[in-house]
Amino acid sequence: MTGEGKLIVIEGPDHVGRSLHARLLSERLKAYGVAVSIVGLARSNLLGSHIKNTSTGLHQLSWRTRALLYATDLHDQYIHDIAPLLSAGFVVIADRFTLTPLIRESIRGGDSEWIQNLYNNIPEPDLTIILQAGGRRLLNRMMHNDSLTQLNHYEAGADLGLSPSITRSFLEYQKLLKKSFMEHATHGQHPVIHTRDTVSDVHNNVWEHVKPCVSHMLQSIKKP
Repeated sequence: MTGEGKLIVIEGPDHVGRSLHARLLSERLKAYGVAVSIVGLARSNLLGSHIKNTSTGLHQLSWRTRALLYATDLHDQYIHDIAPLLSAGFVVIADRFTLTPLIRESIRGGDSEWIQNLYNNIPEPDLTIILQAGGRRLLNRMMHNDSLTQLNHYEAGADLGLSPSITRSFLEYQKLLKKSFMEHATHGQHPVIHTRDTVSDVHNNVWEHVKPCVSHMLQSIKKP
């Protein structure tokens, strides 16, 4: 990635804490006087609300249609939001980027090369961090947050026929996601951070990877 700003991507499965750590990272950067903006999947003005409103029916679409929806959404964000922010010297934090749509559809039999080609015009991030957690840990978090009832067919991987039980399907689906994320982490040399530790420890781990990337942008924090 070239330009004045920096693009930092936080990837990982559902309920792993991406949005939380994107927010914490944003707050820490702002404390150092850095201009920050958070973006993510399904947040474009063009298609964001449509994708979110039809999320429960995504499994009924073909993998090509889903891939095109997410690619169009991200391209629209890049043209109208991300690229201008980077040119203005912002650190843009992406709560998921191109990796999640690629992995989701590849697992469902999609042509990974075809999907990856959809993003050829989008520059590589300056840093991609992958947050990781075991399936049971993710399931426990959903139960703790009373969000288990919101688990839909697609997010549980039920469309793959992994199990008649939606919770068992979710656990098996997480194994497939984890394997694929780890393969991409190895290939792309992306740092992987397990979220079994405290929120503070995970955040500090994230910061240790981000700080060298943005060190030239940090201003001294004035103590009262």
